[in-house]
Amino acid sequence: MSRKTNIKMTKIVLSISFIILLGRLVYSAIGAYSHHQNPKPTETPAEVRQDQTPDKTCTGTLKSCRYFKE
Repeated sequence: MSRKTNIKMTKIVLSISFIILLGRLVYSAIGAYSHHQNPKPTETPAEVRQDQTPDKTCTGTLKSCRYFKE
């Protein structure tokens, strides 16, 4: 291959790579914008959350799970 052909192929490859990079940037920007437009759920007051106890609490291992008996 001649030097002109090498330079031309390099420019084509770099141009395609740049177009792909810009496309990914636009795609992620649209996704981030739509993600930040979603309304955040309202939190319940702390008193309501303390009254509702789960049936069991686990800290990570099976031996540390405690079951509540009522």
